[in-house]
Amino acid sequence: MRTEHIGLNSPYKTVWWKVDLGGVYNIYSVSILFKNYVSYERRQQGRFAGFSLYISNTGDKESSSLCYKDGPALPLLNFSTECIFSGRYIIFYNERLDGVTYPEGYESAANVFMELCEVTVCGCSKPGVYGINCKIPCPNNCRYRTCHIMNGSCFECEAGYKGPTCASECPDEWYGLDCKQKCSGHCRDNDPCNKVTGRCDKGCTYGWYGLHCEHRCVGHCMNNASCNQTNGTCDGGCAAGWIGSLCEKECSDGAYGYGCVNNCSGHCMNDSPCNKRTGHCDGGCKPGYTNALCNKECSSGTYGKDCSKKCSEYCLHNKSCDHIDGACTDGCQNGYIGDICNTSCEHGRYGKNCSRTCSSNCKTCKHTDGTCSCSAGWNGPSCSIACNNTYGENCQYSCDPFCVNQTCDRFDGSCQRACPDDSSKSCNVAKLESSSQGSSVLPVTLGGVFSACVVLVIAVAVFLIRYKKKSSIMTKKKPSVLNTKQHLPMKTMKKQHYHDYDSALSDEPDEPDDSAPVLPERNMKGPPTNKNIPVRNIKAQIANMSAKENAGFKYEYNDIPRGELCPCLEGKKPENKVKNRYVTIFSYDHSRVVLNSPGYDGNGYIHANYIEDAKGVRSYIATQGPKPKTIADFWTMVSQEEVTVIVCLTNLKEGAKNKCAQYWPNVNDKLQGGNITIRNLGEKTYAEHIIRQFKIHNKAKGEDRLVTMYHYTAWADHGVADPLSLVVFHRQVMKATAQSNGKYTLVHCSAGVGRTGTYIALDALYREGQKSGKINVPMYVRTMRKDRMNMIQGDEQYKLLYLALMEAFNGPSRCLATEKFLRKYQEENCYTNCGNVRPNTTQKFALSTEFEELLALRKVYSNKDYELGQTHLSSNYTQNVLPVEQYMCHLSYAKGRNTYYNAVLLQSFLEKDCMISGQYPLPDYTEDLLRLIRDFDARIVVFLCPVKDLACSSTWFPTKTQVKFVGNFTIKHVNEAKGSHVKMTKLILQAKENNDMRITVLECPTWKERQSTADKRVLLDVIKEVKTEKINTEGRILVLSSDGATRCGPFFVVYNALEQITVDREVDIFTIARQLQVRRTEFVSILDEYQLCYDVIAEYLHNDCVYGNV
Repeated sequence: MRTEHIGLNSPYKTVWWKVDLGGVYNIYSVSILFKNYVSYERRQQGRFAGFSLYISNTGDKESSSLCYKDGPALPLLNFSTECIFSGRYIIFYNERLDGVTYPEGYESAANVFMELCEVTVCGCSKPGVYGINCKIPCPNNCRYRTCHIMNGSCFECEAGYKGPTCASECPDEWYGLDCKQKCSGHCRDNDPCNKVTGRCDKGCTYGWYGLHCEHRCVGHCMNNASCNQTNGTCDGGCAAGWIGSLCEKECSDGAYGYGCVNNCSGHCMNDSPCNKRTGHCDGGCKPGYTNALCNKECSSGTYGKDCSKKCSEYCLHNKSCDHIDGACTDGCQNGYIGDICNTSCEHGRYGKNCSRTCSSNCKTCKHTDGTCSCSAGWNGPSCSIACNNTYGENCQYSCDPFCVNQTCDRFDGSCQRACPDDSSKSCNVAKLESSSQGSSVLPVTLGGVFSACVVLVIAVAVFLIRYKKKSSIMTKKKPSVLNTKQHLPMKTMKKQHYHDYDSALSDEPDEPDDSAPVLPERNMKGPPTNKNIPVRNIKAQIANMSAKENAGFKYEYNDIPRGELCPCLEGKKPENKVKNRYVTIFSYDHSRVVLNSPGYDGNGYIHANYIEDAKGVRSYIATQGPKPKTIADFWTMVSQEEVTVIVCLTNLKEGAKNKCAQYWPNVNDKLQGGNITIRNLGEKTYAEHIIRQFKIHNKAKGEDRLVTMYHYTAWADHGVADPLSLVVFHRQVMKATAQSNGKYTLVHCSAGVGRTGTYIALDALYREGQKSGKINVPMYVRTMRKDRMNMIQGDEQYKLLYLALMEAFNGPSRCLATEKFLRKYQEENCYTNCGNVRPNTTQKFALSTEFEELLALRKVYSNKDYELGQTHLSSNYTQNVLPVEQYMCHLSYAKGRNTYYNAVLLQSFLEKDCMISGQYPLPDYTEDLLRLIRDFDARIVVFLCPVKDLACSSTWFPTKTQVKFVGNFTIKHVNEAKGSHVKMTKLILQAKENNDMRITVLECPTWKERQSTADKRVLLDVIKEVKTEKINTEGRILVLSSDGATRCGPFFVVYNALEQITVDREVDIFTIARQLQVRRTEFVSILDEYQLCYDVIAEYLHNDCVYGNV
């Protein structure tokens, strides 16, 4: 009840009174007895006139039902009215408002009054009943179980029902209170929606989402999947060419692919943007570029549109022409002019640029060097020498010997003087008369000439025979010298690239010859040299072989026999050819795996061979990637040969080509063929490989076996793997093989020779080097090739083998189980104050030795690898830390801005290319930082310092209620929260013609720039905050420091180490740091940062992780 003073002295213009009945009841009538005064009945009536009665379930007048509104006539002071409602509260209300004209008799001069003596509410004393004696229950579907007190009709129905007594369900397509709401019509299988809630109980039909499936999926999800039915997002990520939280935004011009992180080549015809999904230039390439992406310049010797034109063969120095317009960059050879050197000199000119004039005595003049065919009477290279005792063109005829002094006209040969015997005779008629002495001279002379010719011919013949014998003897004495080049095909002298016999797919069309190396049928070499290398000298050996563009690797690789060296008749049989993935690779008969299980009818062919280790013991099976028709054969082999470890080195599809069929079932699924059933027990996915656990049941033998598959996913087609990455993967496999009782390790890629051979050689030679301290690489490659053709393909893979062996021998694993790591750390440190760690000098010394080894193993890059960074030196905080171009984040094109930013892509322990390390933005480059965030979808941005300490922060980082404008970007502040070590700020990044992008900025307010290293809790807390935020945030993590290396290094090392601990319950800080240094060599460059990594992990295991107290 209202308790303020009312009446004459009240300042209020409204008055109310309310009573709570204690529950919801069916009401029949309300009676009110107003206060009366003798002789003032009309005045009292005027005071109460105009009142209203409300029935409510909440006590709020605004949401109440009006039961009675007093009209112009004055009410009785003993008032009663029917009020057939249900409710809990009775509200009396009246008002006298300024400026309102009230009916005659209303007391309106004074303020509002309220004098109630008695209020009587009549109805059923029990809820949910009606009737004269209040004994009839209200219908079940009446809302609040209340109904008309007289006839039992429902005031409102429960959701899903309608009718006077709410006895009828809503018709299909309608739902809710009184069935007034229409279903969306987008439930799965065209089912009606839930009549109560309106939701689709079985989910939405394809392409719709929302509580009621009322929203159409606006995005483009990967693999054409439907969006998340709750929030519309694409759980599996966006399809290529689309970004945004709902995958609704197409890549901007100049970008394409998944996440729009790839830049178009910029060489599409008419500068048109590339296809945003594939990156292809659908309208063709600009002149000078080829392939679908138009990112490949015309090959040497071609130019123009579609590289369809051939360079002139007359370019100077035989150099190739410009790939765009065909111009010869160094000019033309002698005798040719024009930009493309396709026009020969006009008649009478020759030489460079046709600048020289031919001699006037030339009949014809060669346009290249001016060499003449002389006119009659002239001779010599330039026809400047007059004929002497000769005549005709090029002075080719001798004057008649009967001309006086044998002189004649040099043009026509006529004698210039009279004949010696008879001036009347013509000198060009030979005299037949001769003396007897003279006639006897000619036979003798001819006979002498003939004899001399015979002697000369015999002498030449004898000389050639002796020379041939001598050459033969020399060949036998020095076979290795001749073999060096004698058997080397011309194509192998060029730089070789890795190739997996893509052009030879038996069920795909062949590609042009230049896409695959020509494989000789047989290429036998001489005996191998005795090349045992001590493992301690392998680094020096690699440096020596890398000289002169890897000449040592090329020579050694090309000296190893290759091609079809042994019979492979079974693989060439028509019934077996269909089982071969490639038409040029066969299994040798003597070493092939033969399937002897029932049903193979004595053939038992599968494209696989046994391979020996360095000791000559069969330890491996090398095979091709299974085809759909050979999957059953593959698992039969696994079962028959007691294989427990499978190493897969190829992806199922690389580029547009199928490399291997998926021969395993999905998780918790099974695959069955014949007597063998394979069940996938689980998978663990890492950044560069996947581990799958299978259970194989052989029904015929009644046995089960566990098989582990190690699938390396980072070996790109037509390339080589990163050596350290391959070694880390190999260590994982070695752990499994050491603990398994399998007979063979089965290894395959696509063809089962290139990548497969490289991996098997790494495993066999590493094991040999560990035992004996030395290895012989070419000898072992010969060992493999005697059992399977062409193991290891190309000198680049051959070099990769050497590099991987160097990484394996020189940087051993320091992986420890978490319990052992913590125990070792605790033993080498002093603990004080309940777990605070104080490093001691002994531990510092031990770590210093390990750190020096870490620095010594860092990859060395050339100046060419830093070319872009050196070109944009003014864009860097320091010249000492520049990005390696292979891993640099190239920004998308923006008018007036360059595409450079000092940032590199990194991978975590579990995810590929999910993190970025970058420098703080310079004052003039804040827009480039925002472009980096947008282009690479960096939703979490970490500053390893207080943001306010950066000189540029005021230009782009908004505080509360602020909005900042930078170039094409608008940055809005949403909210912020601050902890003891980490401050979090939520921002919205807007760009013209782009959707809003929500980003989370984390900073370290207590980690000042003057501090060399942070307190371990600061670094640990900011990483834990990143991980927490990452759970519900898509996109990459961008971490920034002054140069993109300092502070960032420990962050990424610890981040990856925590992932390793979570997944594998072990940690290897040394190897994690090494892998990160491949992409940014300056990471963890000082001992204090390396020590910090160890301290933070120990802190985590001791105080934050459940494993720390095991």
